[in-house]
Amino acid sequence: MLRILVIALLVGNALLLAAQFGLFDRLTGAASGQAPQREPERLQRQVDPQSVRILSPQAASAALAAATASATTTAAQVASAASMARAQACLEAGPFTAGEADVAQRSLRDAGLAPGSWQVLAREDSGAFMVYMGRYADRETLQRKLDEVKRLKLDADELRGKPELQPGLDLGRFDQRADADAALARMAQRGVRSARVVTLRPAQSQTLLRLPAADAATQARLAGLTMPSGPGFGACADAPAALTLPPVAAASAASAPQRTSAPNSAPTSAPTSAPAR
Repeated sequence: MLRILVIALLVGNALLLAAQFGLFDRLTGAASGQAPQREPERLQRQVDPQSVRILSPQAASAALAAATASATTTAAQVASAASMARAQACLEAGPFTAGEADVAQRSLRDAGLAPGSWQVLAREDSGAFMVYMGRYADRETLQRKLDEVKRLKLDADELRGKPELQPGLDLGRFDQRADADAALARMAQRGVRSARVVTLRPAQSQTLLRLPAADAATQARLAGLTMPSGPGFGACADAPAALTLPPVAAASAASAPQRTSAPNSAPTSAPTSAPAR
């Protein structure tokens, strides 16, 4: 048994030695043009000594300096692009009436901005409405009416900032006329008889001018512009109800006649729901 094992080991070693010397190349890829993966041929193929070039210390230093300069230039370009992206900001001005929007766009063109660099946004302002009691002859009457409303457990405040309605009582302000009318109806059920709804600001269409990506130079240019109303261009606010108009529609909206009313103009009174007490 031991003899058979020794013979097997000798045969195995002989076969391995023959394979190392390429005696079995015909049975491997050498016959089809593929060289067998043996040492030292494999190592020579990896090193490829013809492509190796020894540089002098001066040439090596120059190559290293060139590579460093190229990397620095690339990093600076990336940083500059990132800085420019961070410098861009969304700016808007308004809201404007139709006539004011036309004047504002003319100011942008005069400042050298390309017409396609800003957007014309139209949105609907539902207005402002107030449930109101008054106008009273004197403050004594005002205080008496205020006490009556408080006894009905309703919120009311003396009206301020509206000389044309003072002295009077503010029983609530609303963005929708329907909400104001509903509140007035509930107050009437609780005993309020002389209140009515007044319009503080009528419903109207408004226009915003927006630059979605203004760079630093454009921001500086906009900072010096005077708009027909409002403080000028500032950071964009959320405007979910805004609608971007195409250029033709925007021009039509800007030139169409529109009725406007300043917030401090005389309010339009709605018919009272019941005779005043």
